[in-house]
Amino acid sequence: MRGVIRNRSGREPRYFSSQISQARRFFLGLSRAAGRGFAVVSGGVEHCRSDYVIDRAGFACPVIEFVARGAGRLEMGGRTYDLAPGMGFVYGPHVPHRITVDPRSPLVKYFVGFAGKQAMAMLREAELCAGSVLRVAHAEQVQDVYEELIRLGRGDHARRARLCALAAQYLVLKLSRDAVPPAEREAAARATYERCRRYIEEHHREVRALGEVAAACHVDLAYLCRLFQRFGRESPFQYLQHLRMNRAAEMLQEGAPVKAVALELGFSEPCNFSRAFVRVFGVAPGYLHPRGCSDARRQSTGGGA
Repeated sequence: MRGVIRNRSGREPRYFSSQISQARRFFLGLSRAAGRGFAVVSGGVEHCRSDYVIDRAGFACPVIEFVARGAGRLEMGGRTYDLAPGMGFVYGPHVPHRITVDPRSPLVKYFVGFAGKQAMAMLREAELCAGSVLRVAHAEQVQDVYEELIRLGRGDHARRARLCALAAQYLVLKLSRDAVPPAEREAAARATYERCRRYIEEHHREVRALGEVAAACHVDLAYLCRLFQRFGRESPFQYLQHLRMNRAAEMLQEGAPVKAVALELGFSEPCNFSRAFVRVFGVAPGYLHPRGCSDARRQSTGGGA
């Protein structure tokens, strides 16, 4: 085994498997992670050997594993799952699980373990309790987060544990956000939502009404709204306004006049644009204009014109 950050005793934790051809791991410790907060116990990535077998009656803390490459099989909760890239699963105390690999294509998988009451609460809220199995829509992005977590966990800095906790919280939120429902009908609805969301993201500059989005994506307007209510965090109108107002903020900071920005975004009257801008950001458009920013800074420091 290579590339593990050891604990204070100089030994690897006993739960790290020896049936590994290559690994990058870190161990922050379980005792200091206990309490009310959110802490990362350990994490890393493992390249499994062809004879890799894990058969446990449970684990000391909740762990989220994520398959990056290869194939295998997971037995957990009385069910058997075929493991493939993009799949994640969670085990922990009192959750028996058995993991094997396909010798022709051994698994490469990431893992992170958690401790603390806040961590347990966050996992429950994200529906990632021990025994969960999921597939994610953006596997490469999830892998990037795991890689950042490993980099932080293996880094030599005083706030290593805190930075790892923040990265792990983002990972939990992302896994929850990008999880693809297992049922075929649910998966099809999620795919339609992602297609509509991408269309809004890519065409928000020219879209003037949600009806245009529905027509371009070949869905009913009412169904479009239900999709965002079901899978999103805001309505399609709110998402469209968020993107449009962010574009407006960029233009204003580049020095574009308020009237020109309003016109580009399809507002017939600058005052209507200004009201919409205030509702989103809480400040008038002129505040973000280079002239407005300098005036605001002068006022805050008591400077004159």
